[in-house]
Amino acid sequence: MTLRTRLDRAALSMLAAWMGEHYFRTFRLLDGGNESPSNSQPFDAVLGQRELRASVTIGALWETPAPDAAQFEQLIGGDIGVGAYALWVPPAAALPREEPQQSAFRLRIANGMKGLEPGERREVRLPATLLLAKTDAEGQYVSVTGALSSHWTRISEGVSGAFQLDSRALHRLPEEEAELELLLSRVRDRAALLNVEERTEVDVHDHWLVSRLPADGPAGVTVAGSSPDFDPSDGAALRRLLRGHIRRAVEQQDAGQCDFSVLLLIASPQHIEDEMATTAVRGMSPTTYGSLDLIVLVADGRVRQVLQPRSLPWGS
Repeated sequence: MTLRTRLDRAALSMLAAWMGEHYFRTFRLLDGGNESPSNSQPFDAVLGQRELRASVTIGALWETPAPDAAQFEQLIGGDIGVGAYALWVPPAAALPREEPQQSAFRLRIANGMKGLEPGERREVRLPATLLLAKTDAEGQYVSVTGALSSHWTRISEGVSGAFQLDSRALHRLPEEEAELELLLSRVRDRAALLNVEERTEVDVHDHWLVSRLPADGPAGVTVAGSSPDFDPSDGAALRRLLRGHIRRAVEQQDAGQCDFSVLLLIASPQHIEDEMATTAVRGMSPTTYGSLDLIVLVADGRVRQVLQPRSLPWGS
């Protein structure tokens, strides 16, 4: 499999499992995989539910996938047991290329995948170093760049003086509020030790996400993520990519026959709550996507419904 084919198959397995849980039906891959009864169909894939057929168009909401993904998939493949897993690369992050960083990273990711059951996900703690400097004795303010910038008010609580914090080494913050508060407290504690014009390093952890795919996902590890220079919060780029995928899904539907049409999006936000596709679709004219039955997004090891079907061919 190429990277794109592998990622498509991983996303399809998540879609089929989600639809099965959501609609209390069993869906299996008919087209776009090994059991393909209708290769002439124009769709990227077809999911079967008894005699019904759901067409699937797949589109990634980035322009270039994570570099070195295929090589890393091969490297880590021998470190895990039987099963299908995914590593979700957060925004602006890059897979390590140099040693010993690559081996240490590979070991932590492989250990994080151990013991996961299909459908489960887990955060993997990776060492990261922030840079903190005190610029003024007056005030009570921390200027922040990077992943912690939205939490500057919380970091500023209780500090004495003005500070600059570079948190660009962080790419994904922890999901648990208690973990996040520990991280912010560590920064405040280090700030209390600084004099004006002094700087220090703050050792913390980045929280990357791994998940185990459904049993019919591609064996081994699939890397899902964009190149470091792509910004998933760039609304203009996201809307352009989304319109292109919607247009292709409509074209595929017009060219083929199915009972139910699905657009499956793959995204790379820090957390799935940060995804912008839902807002983008709501801002479009319904005539743009009106012929599609369902739009679903996979990201961060989870599945989110973007567009709800008006009706179901198999009943409610």
